[in-house]
Amino acid sequence: MKIGFKQIVLSTVFAGLATPVAMAQTADNPFFRGRYTEVASRTQGDFDPEAVRAGAFEIWSSLGLGAEYNTNVFATDGNEDDDTFIRVRPEVLARSNWSVHELTAGVAVDHRDYVTFDSETTTDYRAFVGGRLDVQRPFYLRGRVDAAHVTEPRYEPASSGQLEPAQYDLLSATAGAVFRRDRFQIEGDFTNSEQDFDAAFFDYRDVTENSVFTRASYAVSPDVALFVQGRRSDLDYDSADTDGTRTWIQVGTSFELQAPFRGEIAVGSVNDEKDDLDLVDTDGLSVDGRVFWFPTQLTTVAFRANRGVTDTGVQTSPSVTDTRFGVRVDHELLRNVILFGDIGFGKYEYEEIDREDQFTNFEVGAGYKLNKHARLDFSYRLNNQESSGTQADLLRLNVDQNIFAVGIKFYP
Repeated sequence: MKIGFKQIVLSTVFAGLATPVAMAQTADNPFFRGRYTEVASRTQGDFDPEAVRAGAFEIWSSLGLGAEYNTNVFATDGNEDDDTFIRVRPEVLARSNWSVHELTAGVAVDHRDYVTFDSETTTDYRAFVGGRLDVQRPFYLRGRVDAAHVTEPRYEPASSGQLEPAQYDLLSATAGAVFRRDRFQIEGDFTNSEQDFDAAFFDYRDVTENSVFTRASYAVSPDVALFVQGRRSDLDYDSADTDGTRTWIQVGTSFELQAPFRGEIAVGSVNDEKDDLDLVDTDGLSVDGRVFWFPTQLTTVAFRANRGVTDTGVQTSPSVTDTRFGVRVDHELLRNVILFGDIGFGKYEYEEIDREDQFTNFEVGAGYKLNKHARLDFSYRLNNQESSGTQADLLRLNVDQNIFAVGIKFYP
């Protein structure tokens, strides 16, 4: 399984609203999980923005303005440079309100303008269009196209010590289908994605990935389902030496219990094979898990864990075992005041070289909903990273970034 910065970016684009919703998500669907509402998703009629209706579509839009201060812009050990940047983030999302079928589309821009270090000023964008075609009540087709221009954070391994942050264009297209009959459900997707870096010295990271995903599920009860799933990805790099195939298979369960818990946990194995016989193949444990605990209606606790194989862009190590786990707490202090805290841990274990990177991320913050048209956000984030081994990154032996952010978001 391939997880890393690119996957995190795609998985968080228009989270929740952007994903086509499976039809017939009602009590007669044993795979539907919607008994509990997360604090961050809880509706507050007096403070939540409202969609603008345009014919058969509902349109959500926002404009975020903010400022962030970073004590270590280049994520280095020693010789730290601090800077402040202004952030501008407009977003627009449209979704159909048809009784059958669905069409969604959206675009988001993230401009970061640094006060001192102009080389770090960047503009990212993400756009998508996706939909669902309801063939029959238990059978539908789905598809989605994503395009993005992404800046890799300075704390990512390949961006360490470079004259400018790594930037790349990403184009991805997915087509699939879902069929459900009684307690059985089967789904599958085919995805083609291309990643093209701007700078010539990053050309070796350009890659085309073709992957096939399948999943078969059985609902033991309306609250618990078991499944087996797998993915096979063929990776074709501009540098043919690192071409290969990545395969994972997992068994797992999805559930929503009266305890009250909701989540999905999958465990299995991952295999990363390189076409070049001189490179080491990677086998290991594969984990994907996310569990929500609802101790009260005003508090949500989210646990997460992931383990897989990715490519960080370090030329001497084309495969890295990526392990991450953490917990986040959201609490509704008042109807219009949300507090949150998040802590995460992880590490990169490099193949071919003697190196390991460990990282810890901690964040706390608050959101204050002024009214239906404006919201204030405040946060503090700490990124800590340590690189060890005989081939450790000397610029990242012990790195700390302290980031303070404040912003306001307007909803027309």
